[in-house]
Amino acid sequence: MNLDELLKAAITDPSKRAQFLQTLIRSDVYVICKKPVTQERSRAEGGVKLELITTQNPNGEMFIPFFTSFRALQQFAKRYVDCYKINCLRLFDLIQSVSAVLNPNSYGKEFSSQEIKSILLIAQNLKIKAISYNEAEIISYRKPEHSVSHITRAATKFLSKQPNVDKAYIVEMIKGCERPQILIVIDMLGSTRKLFVPLSKYLSKIVKNNEHLCFISYEQDMGKKAAKVEEPFYVRKKRYFEK
Repeated sequence: MNLDELLKAAITDPSKRAQFLQTLIRSDVYVICKKPVTQERSRAEGGVKLELITTQNPNGEMFIPFFTSFRALQQFAKRYVDCYKINCLRLFDLIQSVSAVLNPNSYGKEFSSQEIKSILLIAQNLKIKAISYNEAEIISYRKPEHSVSHITRAATKFLSKQPNVDKAYIVEMIKGCERPQILIVIDMLGSTRKLFVPLSKYLSKIVKNNEHLCFISYEQDMGKKAAKVEEPFYVRKKRYFEK
């Protein structure tokens, strides 16, 4: 069965949904772009730059439409549009802070931002790569454009009690056309999961409704790249034997 057939089957038969999801994240899907996709020729790996359109449902909620095939995209758009073919899991990694709808105005499936994040986590646990080198290249970082002192104060209080954390940075991360996310980069030793999960729960009490937090280790290339745009907001005090 192809992806379209699996989608139709999954809508009526719950036993088919796991197979559909496993196939979907390994498949290519189509998205509508605001303008033609440009090739970044100066990059050795031939990265791309794209801006995705968003639309609204009847309740006024924003979502990103994506499609199982070019034919399904044409049926939705009803006119010529700029489009791009991309691996579904890679798309989810780029748009995880917003909802998405597969084949809107047809037999389709809505994915909330929380559901997308859960799928990415499952894929990570299964060691399915969620983001390619090329897509990492189109992610940009900048200093936060609004005050994040409420986050840095709380994070500093938490991190000062963690002996395995040396430094922490906070920046804004921009993926494609989505709203900037707040990224905390942590230079540390040991298990990131053991630190990131309780830190996320601790900070969830003080973040604002329009703020979305992400965490990454400084050890990762993306973490090093992000940390270059800003000075650390937290630096561990030197121990006596380090002076």
